[in-house]
Amino acid sequence: SALGKLKIPGVGSLSQSTICRFESLTLSHNNMVALKPVLQAWLEEAEKSRMENRLRNELFNGTGPGGDKKRKRTSIAAPEKRSLEAYFAIQPRPSGEKIAQIADKLDLKKNVV
Repeated sequence: SALGKLKIPGVGSLSQSTICRFESLTLSHNNMVALKPVLQAWLEEAEKSRMENRLRNELFNGTGPGGDKKRKRTSIAAPEKRSLEAYFAIQPRPSGEKIAQIADKLDLKKNVV
């Protein structure tokens, strides 16, 4: 695990059993007190790294703040498609209220209809 690779000055690396005992609160009080700031620093660094990776991915994919997230293409099943075609053959430009009714009847999102 990532915690197992953590090198602590004067202690070295933490064993998996030490980490498990810390999580289950079965270490001695003195060991808990000694490990808490080290693990807190590791946690903050891990969260910071995760956030940086997320932001980097958002910028790379164009989904960052201010960037529009690309919506996946909607796939409509054949029965719903036939129903929609029938509705629009009768009324090519239905009102917003009628579109909402059609969407509700076909169990689709309004913006899909």
